[in-house]
Amino acid sequence: MQGAAAASSALLLTRVSRLTHALEAPAPAGFLTDAELRVVEALTARLLPTDETPGAREAGVANYIQALLSVFPGADPNGDAQTTAADVTAVIRALGMDDPAADVDGNGVVDAADVALTRSSIFGTVLVGAPTFGGHPLFAGGPFSGRTPFPDPATGTPSTNFPPNAFLTALPLPRVKRLAWTVRLLGADAVPEVADNPLATTLPDVDMRRRYREGVAEVNALSMSQFGAPYDELNTEQQDTILKTVRQQSRDFYDLLINHTIEGLLCAPEYGGNRIGDDGQPVGWKLTHFDGDSQPLGYTIFDETINDYRERPDKPNSTINPDDDCSGVSSDMLAYLNLVLVRLAQATRFPDPFCDSGLPE
Repeated sequence: MQGAAAASSALLLTRVSRLTHALEAPAPAGFLTDAELRVVEALTARLLPTDETPGAREAGVANYIQALLSVFPGADPNGDAQTTAADVTAVIRALGMDDPAADVDGNGVVDAADVALTRSSIFGTVLVGAPTFGGHPLFAGGPFSGRTPFPDPATGTPSTNFPPNAFLTALPLPRVKRLAWTVRLLGADAVPEVADNPLATTLPDVDMRRRYREGVAEVNALSMSQFGAPYDELNTEQQDTILKTVRQQSRDFYDLLINHTIEGLLCAPEYGGNRIGDDGQPVGWKLTHFDGDSQPLGYTIFDETINDYRERPDKPNSTINPDDDCSGVSSDMLAYLNLVLVRLAQATRFPDPFCDSGLPE
């Protein structure tokens, strides 16, 4: 029996070695083709256009969507961050063991099912293996991104010591989360365990790959029939006409685009969107006046010389930020805030130069 097993393993390894040369092609850039990605970029650019401020194009929203659709959460049996036939070889070598890297289905033992799942991952039909798109993590690690330094308690000021960017390290996914993301990307048919769960077929963010592929095809079909060109080649007026039709006829796809445009604008830059601008700041966070991840610096710094905390002058907790000019806040809204905060809640009026300081008492 041992001899037969060894012979079978040898035969499998021989077959795998033959497959390796045929399948060790560079990983695809992402799930969406170049043509599909151009359409998605054009769609999101109309949802969040570029005017006096940056829009979806500058924030890299399409890149975020590509990364989201291209994630293959799960095991990378040989640890090379690629999905190739070499992973099948690694699983075969671990047959009968409890190697967590090769235990693709997470049942505690490496068996034939793990071999089958790993082989399927090469062809993109089952979500196992390493991400095929640019190393973007599904869930970023942490706790610090390296965008802010450690505090210096000796002086009560920010130090010049920055932590490494741990957001670039993806968190491993346990089996249940891997299955959940399989449903999100491939639909309930790919996970028999949830076949009878209505949420697996009705939630707006399930089966996203199919929804994007069919949605982009529909957008292009409308563009060709009405204007004789793909959506990304139309002028903005024509694009808005098509987008209005999509909103009316394919609301699920339209809403998915809206949600992912918001996510791509406001996410941490490590997820592919919210690109770093020329000034070194993430575009989406600057646009929305959001500080982003502020740790480990925080907003108050312990000062050992006074044995107490100091507020950061640029981001004080007890007063308005010095650079806050309330731009974009209407006079009606300012009057409302003055009524609610000052007159009703008896709050202290903000001092100049805050924008509502000149409102009547």
